[in-house]
Amino acid sequence: MIIKLKSENKFFLDILYKNPNTDQGLYLKELKNGIVIGNVINETEYHCVFLDDKKSYLPEEGNQIDFQSYCSPLLALNMMTEFFNHLYKENNVLNETVISWLEKSYNDVDTEKCTIEVPTFFIDTNWYKNGSYLLSKYIDGISLQHKIGNNFELKIEGATVREAVQKFSLVALFTHFTNRYAVYTFIDDYFIQKHITMFTNLTGIPYFVFYLFIKRIMRSPLQFEKFKPQLEAYFDNEVQFVFTDTHQSRKEFICSKINFEETVLDFGCGELQYFKLLNKKGFEKEYYAYDEVDFKHIAEKIQETQRAENLFWIENKAELKDFDGQIILSEVIEHNSIEEAKALLIWIRDNTNFTRLFVTTPDKDFNVNYELTEEFRHDDHDFELSNEEFRNLIDEIFPNQKTFHGVGDCVKGIYPTSAVIIQKK
Repeated sequence: MIIKLKSENKFFLDILYKNPNTDQGLYLKELKNGIVIGNVINETEYHCVFLDDKKSYLPEEGNQIDFQSYCSPLLALNMMTEFFNHLYKENNVLNETVISWLEKSYNDVDTEKCTIEVPTFFIDTNWYKNGSYLLSKYIDGISLQHKIGNNFELKIEGATVREAVQKFSLVALFTHFTNRYAVYTFIDDYFIQKHITMFTNLTGIPYFVFYLFIKRIMRSPLQFEKFKPQLEAYFDNEVQFVFTDTHQSRKEFICSKINFEETVLDFGCGELQYFKLLNKKGFEKEYYAYDEVDFKHIAEKIQETQRAENLFWIENKAELKDFDGQIILSEVIEHNSIEEAKALLIWIRDNTNFTRLFVTTPDKDFNVNYELTEEFRHDDHDFELSNEEFRNLIDEIFPNQKTFHGVGDCVKGIYPTSAVIIQKK
């Protein structure tokens, strides 16, 4: 792998801590089974090269060709750490740091643009599709040129050397953790803190990038709770994060409210995610699953593998008439027209004896945090409601006692999921 850094800044090499008068501008050090080489090309260009001896970045030991050692995002991440770890400090610290031989601070000298180029960078993730890369949507200065297969030419632009280096490391970080073909990386608190510092050094990073960082890279709730205050402080505490992703947050919310002494009907059950979670928590009452899509084979597999004798697949909606118990209607109504959704809610109201009805649906006002404008959150949605519209819809159909909730992260008072628990008639 080769990484090329370029800048017209006359202090470029000073900022990198690379002196062309030392060892003729060469820097060599062992990295895994290979050697990293730093080379001063001229006063405006610096190259980092990795030469591997034996399969340093090969996920599969049986493979004889270690192409990953020439294009792996993890390798890029390790190389940048090896060469430029001094540039990963907090901005306010670096701004005040004096480069001794210049007698000038970074704030004085790191004032011009910098570009970083990697001729071959491996991306095997659904974050790149239809010719665009997800992070390019949220962070300026990231461009990819497809070469062949999963190999791309990557270019990063930053207003300063520090900004370019930190943007590059974040791209390498996310790419590594979302690639399907990747080696395992141990995530400790030092690693998390280092990359949070990069985030908070950059201005204008949107909520969704932080969301992805928490969901993809943090490995435990304890680790999340430790760093949560720093993440929220970046947004002046106008954002409150939770550890679970949007889908898991809905499941946790509803399952935490379920009465384990009452029967459950999962209306629009999908692949029975709610049953799987409740089953793990020890739910033993009858659980009826219904969906217009035929997931009977999944129900039968669960019945067989988990010996779930309390799980029953319902073939026909008419069989649910006069059902008595709790009903889950999670992320269902938006898959119908608004008229069909109203008719479904009225049918449940008039044909069942629910003790509690749980309804969730996306809050369209949150979509702006996904950089969506006119689009629905998912292609198979027929409509999406604001929280106010959702409340009006529920109040129009159900005069019952009810409590409304927001589920998931909160951004300026808005949640990704609107939820309601409607009490029995």
